[in-house]
Order: sequence, then C-alpha cells, then structure tokens
Amino acid sequence: MTTRLRFLAASAILSVIAARDVKAQQYCSAPYYVEQAFPTAGPEETRWKLCWQVLNGPNLVITGAWFRPAPTAAWIKLIYDARVSQLFVPYHPGSPRYYDIGYGFGSVPLNSTDCLPPTGVVLGRSQETCKEVRDRGLAWKHDAYKRRGQELVLWSVMAAANYNYIVEWTFRDDGAVIGRVGATGQVAGTNAHMHGPIWRLDIDLNGACCDGTSLFKHTETLTTASDSHSSVASESGLSWSPTSFTMLEIHDQYLKNSNGKQSEWDLMPTVSGIPNHFESFTKSTFWVTQYNWSEMLGNMLPTYVNFLAPVSNNDIVVWYYAGVHHLVRDEDKQMTHLMWTGFVLRPANLWAKTPLYP
Repeated sequence: MTTRLRFLAASAILSVIAARDVKAQQYCSAPYYVEQAFPTAGPEETRWKLCWQVLNGPNLVITGAWFRPAPTAAWIKLIYDARVSQLFVPYHPGSPRYYDIGYGFGSVPLNSTDCLPPTGVVLGRSQETCKEVRDRGLAWKHDAYKRRGQELVLWSVMAAANYNYIVEWTFRDDGAVIGRVGATGQVAGTNAHMHGPIWRLDIDLNGACCDGTSLFKHTETLTTASDSHSSVASESGLSWSPTSFTMLEIHDQYLKNSNGKQSEWDLMPTVSGIPNHFESFTKSTFWVTQYNWSEMLGNMLPTYVNFLAPVSNNDIVVWYYAGVHHLVRDEDKQMTHLMWTGFVLRPANLWAKTPLYP
C-alpha cells in the first residue's frame, strides 16, 4: 500500500481526553466490568476481575485488572491502565510514515458471527468488544497426568482506513496476561512496511506505590551459563536480545509469597523481530518511566524520559515496542490474513508451589 486515507485528529487532544491528574479509585459497571473464575466448571481456583473501555485512537483499553490466586486469597492489583499508545507504520521507501493512534480511528461493530456463542459474548453499548472464554491447551503434563488451561479474552477492532487492527487482551487462569495486536485488511500497492504497536502499561502491582523493575539477561560462556537481574534505577530505554532471553521483571517492594520470595510479573516479548527505525522512540524495546497522567503517546517517549528521575520503589509505567514486518505477498492481494505481535506478562514467585496442580 502506498497511500491511505487518514482522519485528522490531534494526538494532543486524544491524550488530554484520556488523561487523569490523579489516580482515583477505579470503578466500573456493566457492560464495562468483567469477572471470570477458573476453571469454568468445578471448584474455583483462580479469578480475574477487569474494567475496560474502547476509545477512538487506542481502541480497547484495560482500565483496571485484579487477580485472585486462590478463593480465600486477597485480590492483587496488577493494572491501572493498559493500552496501545501508538501504532507506527513506516514504509520501506522512507515515506509515508503513519502514526495511526493519532488519527482517532473508531471501532468496528461486532456481532455473533464475529464472537461465536456460547463462549463468546458481544459487549458494549456500540457492540464494540468480544468477550470469550477459551481452552488454552495443556497447562502441564507428566506421563498420564495433565491439566488443560483456560483463559478470558477481550478483543476489539480498530477501523484504520483499509486496515483493521485487532486489539486483544488475554487473562489466563495461571495469572499471565497477554497483549497482542493483529493487522489485517486490504493492501493497496506492493511496498513493504512495518506495523509497530507501542504498549503503555501503567502497572500498579499491589497498588501504585513501591513498584520497580529489573532487566533479566542470560549469558552463555563456553560451556557455562549465568543469569543476571540488573535493577533499573532511573527512567530509561532498554534493549531486547533474543540470545540473552531478555525480559523486564516488574515487582513490588512489599508483595511476597509465603516462602518469603518477592513476587513479580515478567514482561516477555513474543515476536519474530524487533524493529529499529530512524525515529528515536524505536531505538529501545522497553522503556520505564514514572507515572505522569499527561504522558500517553509512545512516539513521544524520548521527551518523557528524565535520566535522573528514579523508578525504584515508585509509581511506574512500562512501555513495550514491537512490530510486524509486512512483506507484501501475492497471497495478500485481496485480503491480508492476520499478522500478530505482542508480549506476555507472566507471574513469578506469586505462589509458593505449582498452581492448578492437581
């Protein structure tokens, strides 16, 4: 595709509409409140409760997420606000270079042929979101013993000119969260390009206070190996290496399991590659900043970062940038099948022993 229609909408206006000057008590009601226990049949083991909304621009936003690791356990706050903060679409010839969140694209209404009953239910006053409860395959297996897992999935569709973006959030029975963006639609032209979502994850693990991050790296030296956990002290951008199994560990100073180990959620890329363009916001895969209600757009990250601002034991926001490389094929001439990119937020040391067993 060489040309695309864009709606004129100011990015700054979108950020002001979405902004909050303080972190208020979160509240939502039907249809924007979802609660799901697992397993769906039999005694409860874990449970999620969520708030969500669909906004022009970022599309499906999670405006609160809490996880309960056992029926008698306390709820653990995980997310205050999670959204796609920008979708950068640069073309190989050097132009065009689109910033799709800034155009204020709306959502595509859904129906029961998109969101199949009985496990799929269309939600929202404009029928803009699908809620599904799915079998996610094997959770674990050992010889004849096994357990299948389940997940709650919310997804919506952004109408971005001749593209549709599927914005999807998955909440698994084992406490993991998966964020994905899928690109599909009709392609005009043959120029290869990228679709680069930047997620803004306002993590309030165990509450807004006292969160921090560490960068995990694995190193191989001849026949031995070592792992490192380097604390991130101040606002910064961080790189990802597939050979280092890099991930960002997010923890709270006071949240520990019954073994006394610090609990965390690890941000792990699930990608075929990480784009790196001319623009400075693309030079890092992970970013960590202090919470600021006015900082909402991923392409503005270099202007947000103050390398002296502390992010240890603080109220933090984690940003993650990935991309889909769309090398246009003959198979894309009438309709491009979905191409996905995303991440997993996986709990570590939340339980004192294996959950969902047996």
